[in-house]
Amino acid sequence: MKAFIKNMLSGSTDVSHKRVIAVCAFIVLVIMVIAHFFGAAVNDSLIFTFGGLCGGESVLTIAERFTKKDTNP
Repeated sequence: MKAFIKNMLSGSTDVSHKRVIAVCAFIVLVIMVIAHFFGAAVNDSLIFTFGGLCGGESVLTIAERFTKKDTNP
């Protein structure tokens, strides 16, 4: 399990901060939506903020993969 999480969060040799932020924002987003569903007072703007953060970081990660140039000849 530890190796899976490490492979998920790392590109080739180092950890991508964009993926870590996206995964953490998604976890917080799911917790807030569940809490809101059960009647907790969660501000809707927080849900939209974490949703945008999760989606934005995911898009940046995908864009980085397409624009990354191969340095190995």
